[in-house]
Amino acid sequence: MIVVNGKELDWRADLTFTEVYKDIGYTISNPRVIVKVNGISVPKAEREGYKIPDSSVIEVINTLCGG
Repeated sequence: MIVVNGKELDWRADLTFTEVYKDIGYTISNPRVIVKVNGISVPKAEREGYKIPDSSVIEVINTLCGG
Protein backbone atom coordinates (compact mmCIF):
# COMPACT_ATOMS: atom_id res chain seq x y z
CA MET A 1 0.00 0.00 0.00
CA ILE A 2 1.16 3.53 -0.81
CA VAL A 3 -0.44 6.89 -0.09
CA VAL A 4 -0.59 9.45 -2.89
CA ASN A 5 -1.88 12.93 -1.99
CA GLY A 6 -3.74 11.37 0.94
CA LYS A 7 -5.32 8.58 -1.14
CA GLU A 8 -4.39 4.95 -0.45
CA LEU A 9 -3.41 2.94 -3.53
CA ASP A 10 -2.33 -0.64 -3.99
CA TRP A 11 1.41 -1.12 -4.36
CA ARG A 12 3.11 -3.56 -6.75
CA ALA A 13 6.78 -4.18 -7.41
CA ASP A 14 6.77 -2.68 -10.93
CA LEU A 15 4.71 0.43 -10.08
CA THR A 16 5.69 3.48 -12.16
CA PHE A 17 4.98 7.18 -11.76
CA THR A 18 2.99 7.07 -15.01
CA GLU A 19 0.63 4.58 -13.37
CA VAL A 20 0.46 6.67 -10.19
CA TYR A 21 -0.46 9.77 -12.23
CA LYS A 22 -3.21 7.80 -13.98
CA ASP A 23 -4.52 6.43 -10.66
CA ILE A 24 -4.92 9.95 -9.26
CA GLY A 25 -6.68 11.28 -12.36
CA TYR A 26 -4.04 12.83 -14.63
CA THR A 27 -4.91 12.34 -18.30
CA ILE A 28 -1.36 12.80 -19.61
CA SER A 29 1.40 10.32 -18.85
CA ASN A 30 4.13 12.83 -18.00
CA PRO A 31 2.55 15.91 -16.39
CA ARG A 32 4.53 18.94 -15.18
CA VAL A 33 4.55 18.19 -11.49
CA ILE A 34 6.81 18.13 -8.46
CA VAL A 35 7.04 14.67 -6.91
CA LYS A 36 8.13 13.88 -3.39
CA VAL A 37 8.52 10.37 -2.05
CA ASN A 38 8.68 10.17 1.73
CA GLY A 39 9.48 13.89 1.81
CA ILE A 40 12.35 13.72 -0.71
CA SER A 41 12.01 15.33 -4.15
CA VAL A 42 12.48 13.01 -7.11
CA PRO A 43 13.88 14.93 -10.12
CA LYS A 44 11.99 14.47 -13.38
CA ALA A 45 15.07 12.92 -15.01
CA GLU A 46 15.09 10.14 -12.38
CA ARG A 47 11.37 9.27 -12.35
CA GLU A 48 11.27 6.91 -15.31
CA GLY A 49 13.43 4.22 -13.69
CA TYR A 50 12.54 5.03 -10.08
CA LYS A 51 11.40 2.06 -8.01
CA ILE A 52 8.57 3.20 -5.76
CA PRO A 53 9.02 1.49 -2.38
CA ASP A 54 6.08 -0.19 -0.63
CA SER A 55 4.54 1.94 2.14
CA SER A 56 5.67 5.17 0.47
CA VAL A 57 3.95 8.48 1.05
CA ILE A 58 3.96 10.35 -2.25
CA GLU A 59 3.06 13.97 -2.92
CA VAL A 60 2.31 15.02 -6.47
CA ILE A 61 2.15 18.80 -6.76
CA ASN A 62 0.82 20.36 -9.96
CA THR A 63 3.03 23.21 -11.20
CA LEU A 64 0.66 24.49 -13.90
CA CYS A 65 -1.81 27.24 -13.10
CA GLY A 66 -4.91 28.03 -15.09
CA GLY A 67 -5.84 31.51 -16.11
